[in-house]
Amino acid sequence: MRVDKRIHIRYMADLVESFIESDLVNEEIIGSLPKHFPTCMMFGLGLGYALSTLLEQFSFDYVFVCEPDFETFYASLFCIDWSTILHESDEQDRSVFLKVGVSFEIFLQELMSIVDSVGPSSLVSSFCYQHTPGAEVNALIEQFFENFELIQLGYGFYNDAVTGLAHTIENVNENRCPVFLPTEANKAKLNGLTAYVVANGPSLDEAIEVIKENKDNAIIFAAGTALNSLIKVGITPDFHVLVERPKLTYDYLVETVDLAYLKNLNLLTVDVMYPEVPPLYQWSGMSLKGPEAGSLFSQYEFLKSHQQFLPALASSGPLVANTALAFATAFGFEEIYLFGVDNGYPVSGQTHSKLSIYNEKNRNEAFNVSADEATHMLDGNLGGKVKAISLMVQAKQKMESLIKSTPKTSFYNVGSGAKIEKAEPLYADDVLPTAGKQDKKRVVEAMKTSFFTNITFDEPEKSVGKEEFASLCDYLIEIANRPFHSRKEASDLLKAQSRVVYAYRGKKFGHLYHVIKGSMMYFHCPLLSLLYFYTDEAKTLKAFAAGLVVWKNYINAMKSDYPDAWEKRCEHSLAAELQLKKSE
Repeated sequence: MRVDKRIHIRYMADLVESFIESDLVNEEIIGSLPKHFPTCMMFGLGLGYALSTLLEQFSFDYVFVCEPDFETFYASLFCIDWSTILHESDEQDRSVFLKVGVSFEIFLQELMSIVDSVGPSSLVSSFCYQHTPGAEVNALIEQFFENFELIQLGYGFYNDAVTGLAHTIENVNENRCPVFLPTEANKAKLNGLTAYVVANGPSLDEAIEVIKENKDNAIIFAAGTALNSLIKVGITPDFHVLVERPKLTYDYLVETVDLAYLKNLNLLTVDVMYPEVPPLYQWSGMSLKGPEAGSLFSQYEFLKSHQQFLPALASSGPLVANTALAFATAFGFEEIYLFGVDNGYPVSGQTHSKLSIYNEKNRNEAFNVSADEATHMLDGNLGGKVKAISLMVQAKQKMESLIKSTPKTSFYNVGSGAKIEKAEPLYADDVLPTAGKQDKKRVVEAMKTSFFTNITFDEPEKSVGKEEFASLCDYLIEIANRPFHSRKEASDLLKAQSRVVYAYRGKKFGHLYHVIKGSMMYFHCPLLSLLYFYTDEAKTLKAFAAGLVVWKNYINAMKSDYPDAWEKRCEHSLAAELQLKKSE
């Protein structure tokens, strides 16, 4: 049986409906810490008495503790019984994460890595205890919770993951797209060269003349619709970069770019790209996007065939500018300039370069964007502030993480977008001319031949794990069918499901973790929040049971869909996007 490709949307709507029907909205909200609560976060341990008292009176599934001072932690060894705390944590199936000697700022950054290992639902209901006072830590905690929603971004969902897997297999086996496999030797050859990463933000207008002047001496990566803007001023990029997997990407290209022009261009993309896109170009190379089902599948198959690890592109999302920067960084350029990589909108509300297709009146309304949802305020690269939506904040953070991990490359952020840490801010007029150190065409051809390798998947239908996925779904349903009579027993069901899914990471069928993890998060987080929100436990458990039925129905739908879906392309087209906008 073929299930509607939008099953995620359908079951999320059913979950919302189940919450509405529960009629809990007028119930009293929990005003004090229940006997059991999912998570405890401690900012400062002190001598440990607060932690010891908390764990005597309450139970938690996850405990995160940060103590920046080694000597304070050392003193706690003589004040509280750490042996009992850790022993009881094992007995109670509690996870304790202790960070000693790191600042609160580093702790909050590293928290994201921990969450990636145990699941984002581990933070969704958190009791926070601040032991260490101070304006600095107050500001950090406030900033953390202001950006709390970013923790829940980037996990995808079932339809997203399974079509990505299908696209990866088709791009490798049918399109024969070579896969990015950089080596230190090849990267060293580009070490003395300059790359321009060009996106389509408003600040691109400030830098067009600079890019024109240096276009023959820098390798130009055009991110997404920046291609259209560059075409208008006579600049042909060396690589066009695309990342989005829906058919929508193909439709945009056909709608906005002369296909004969594309046949003279090189494409850099990721494995989940819609399979009709790569053949439009003269040459197409792709990297593993990771963390994605298709990327994990590729890595395992490559390891089987070549006994070698196939790396994924670091920090390649969430926006196409991230992908372009990730490629430029992975190639090993000595200097990388960012143009139009704004990660935000001016306070005036302009969303893109004046050259952008988004500003063309005769374009389909599906191309229109709005800055109305830009609720975050970020520091400007050249002073002042810019507005940003959540994805832009995440994109900025990913860029900063990538730049921080690449200390041998010099990064320059040109124009009045959002400030990016460790990227030198520059006015367009201050960009120095780029010296032509090598024949640019020869460099581009060398990049295409030496950084990419051809791979194939033998009998993918045997490796995608159809039977294994069915078994996983059956086990998740068996867990959901277990009886529960309290909030803790209900939350234990979700924790058990999460641990089963996370156990697939790094295993033979590791891609199945990515197939189901996003959808699981979208259900577990609201269900867990529900459990610890209202005072009336009986009514809460009744509402939870109704939501759990929807989750079980979703699991069954995925189980029925997967045997066919792993080889089906995405169906979300430009026409569908336009219809969606009209319905809104």
